[in-house]
Amino acid sequence: MNNDSTRKLLHSVRRLVTFCQGRYPTMPLLSNSVKFNSLANDSDLHSLRARELLISLCPDFSLVSGKMNPSDQRNYHRLKKRTDKRKHDRKRKQKERGNILIWELVEQTMDEFLLKKYSEDLDLGNQNAESLSETVEPPSNFIVPLLSYQKEWLAWSLNQENSQIRGGILADETGMGKTIQAIALVLAQRELQKDSLSSSPEQLLPVVKGTLVICPVIAAMQWFREIERCTTRGSNKTFVYHGAKMEKCMYKLEEYDFVITMYPTIEADYMPKLSKKGGKNSKKRSRNSKPADDDVSRLKSILHSVKWNRIILDEAHYIQSVDSNATKAVLALESTYKWALTGAHLQIEVLYSLVRFLRADPYAYYFCEDCDGKGLDFRFSNPMCPHNCARYFHWWKKYIEIPVKPIYDEEGRDAMVLLNHRILKNIMLERTKKERVADLALPTKTVRTRKVSLDTDEYKTYKSLFRRSREQFYSVHAGTLMKNYFHMFATIVRLRQVVDHPYLVACGNKEAGDVEQACDLCQDAVEDPVVTSCSHVFCKACLIDFAESTERMACPSCTEPLTFEFTVNNDSNSEPTGKRFSSSSISKKNQLNEFKTSTKLEALKEEISIMVERDGSAKGVVFSQFTSFLDLIQRSLNLSGVNCVQLVGSMSVTARDAAVDKFTKDSDCRILLMSLKDGGIALDVKVVSHVFIMDTWWNPAVEQQAQDRIRRIGQHKPVKIVRFITKNTIEEKILELQEEKKLRFEGTVGGSSKALGKLKGKDLKSLLNCHF
Repeated sequence: MNNDSTRKLLHSVRRLVTFCQGRYPTMPLLSNSVKFNSLANDSDLHSLRARELLISLCPDFSLVSGKMNPSDQRNYHRLKKRTDKRKHDRKRKQKERGNILIWELVEQTMDEFLLKKYSEDLDLGNQNAESLSETVEPPSNFIVPLLSYQKEWLAWSLNQENSQIRGGILADETGMGKTIQAIALVLAQRELQKDSLSSSPEQLLPVVKGTLVICPVIAAMQWFREIERCTTRGSNKTFVYHGAKMEKCMYKLEEYDFVITMYPTIEADYMPKLSKKGGKNSKKRSRNSKPADDDVSRLKSILHSVKWNRIILDEAHYIQSVDSNATKAVLALESTYKWALTGAHLQIEVLYSLVRFLRADPYAYYFCEDCDGKGLDFRFSNPMCPHNCARYFHWWKKYIEIPVKPIYDEEGRDAMVLLNHRILKNIMLERTKKERVADLALPTKTVRTRKVSLDTDEYKTYKSLFRRSREQFYSVHAGTLMKNYFHMFATIVRLRQVVDHPYLVACGNKEAGDVEQACDLCQDAVEDPVVTSCSHVFCKACLIDFAESTERMACPSCTEPLTFEFTVNNDSNSEPTGKRFSSSSISKKNQLNEFKTSTKLEALKEEISIMVERDGSAKGVVFSQFTSFLDLIQRSLNLSGVNCVQLVGSMSVTARDAAVDKFTKDSDCRILLMSLKDGGIALDVKVVSHVFIMDTWWNPAVEQQAQDRIRRIGQHKPVKIVRFITKNTIEEKILELQEEKKLRFEGTVGGSSKALGKLKGKDLKSLLNCHF
């Protein structure tokens, strides 16, 4: 290049830089925000070379023809104003102290990230937009072939265990094989590490080689079977830590490669130690204590007495909040690596519990504003920090939880960008069946809604109950609607029950001697009992469903502030001691009188007959939210000669496993009756090709997850799903509400299944405003 050309090139660069500095003095020129008329369209050689040189020197600069959107300009300047204010505050404090703190550097990096990412066309709900390219073959003693996306996971997870996080979250859609992927990781890392396991001098707990798997009760034996199926025979020693066998492994933990336990079991192990530590005043102190993080400590139960090589939380959304004892028990465990597996939509509250479990730095930590002191608990012990805990702030709460609540606010968008594109992108891997359809080659799924009409007597019963319910609704003053929310909620439950079978309402009132434990919400046998601080008992799923459907967190029975812990049965192998509501009322009534069917029961039997006629080996799952209705279905099918088994939350581990085993292996056992409350949790039944959903609810995510349990890896037959809806009843309104909420959910930035499940006052009015 001659001198004249060089001068022209430099002149063009000067013009470009001067223009940028004059019009946008501090703004990086990003492709989807800053657009130009003249210079961007200037195609002469020197201008092209100038832009090429500028972009090579400043990769963030990109010129596109057009003008910057005025709204984008305003939003960007507001963001710049917020980050400038934080920068000014940091400099002022640094000048007063004379030093720079770690949390200030973290905040500075965060602000730079926001400014850089602001104008990019971000999908706020997709942190895994970039596909993984690196793959790793499974280890030699893993005998099940992995699909390509599972090999990608293996490479990603091994890298994660070598990173600062030393773990992460696998959030693949239900049915994509998260269990076998986790097993493959354990074996692959074991091959790499060989005999490198050792305790450091400062390590307080003995280190064991094993992986601790914590899962729901229904999944324990499934994990045991999957480990045996996927690995070379004799290559792994596995122990199920549960019931009377727990004490046997006290001095043998170092021998096992896998130890499988359940959330209720680990909570039961933890709680006596917590009570003992708290002493007489433990309850009193707990009411006035700070967040649950304060009390998380290593309490020396068997599982808490060692440092595990790895901990895997299956169905990790089970730990709903750091305030629950189950979560406290999990957080008190020690391990080198930590993993959380879930196929559910994660709420901010649950997501923080997982971030806290991973001990992700800085997201899970409390920081001191005046020094470099930090810790996982509010009252952390750090000799470097002499300051009062009033000077501490929580990173997650300050930058994510509080800003993200008003999701459409500018700070809410900042929080979502940080959450999805900085935090989750570094700790979570999420794939869907739609994205990996070529790898999975799953059979087709068809969903059909069968609408049935109630007979004359059934419709009279429904109509009478509906009119009373609507009168009660309109008698409630508009200003007190949410105060009477529980009664409205319970009314809708009754209407849903009566269209299933009139007996569910006719026998639904608790009579003396009939019931020892019945849920006050569904009037059904309690499954996974939850006892509130005011001593009322509910099904866990019912209470969570109720709590998510309203902003007002009060006990449904007495309107006291809603706080609760899960009840724990130490001898989980035993059968439930309380009477089943269904056996004391529903079944008794049918034993004394001739069995009376219902429209839905007859429709179900007709669909099962069609299933058997078309495929002599076909099996199906029947889902209902009411175990009393499952009892009636079982009796009706048995009278018709259809062999079936039932799977509900009140069954012990042994009984659950026996039911699944019979259904899977007995060719004559056609139908598995299952509570929809359990249907979304750790069910792996590949022999099923038909699903019958007897009653619907306004949160479609619950049904979707139950359906995904059937259409999964290993399924070869097309999956056919039938949803039963009664015409001219509240079920049609619920169906409309589901569709409306799906649209609302899909159109919401950062939408979640919690928002999907919200039932607002206008929704109540819509449900009770049907016309005959």
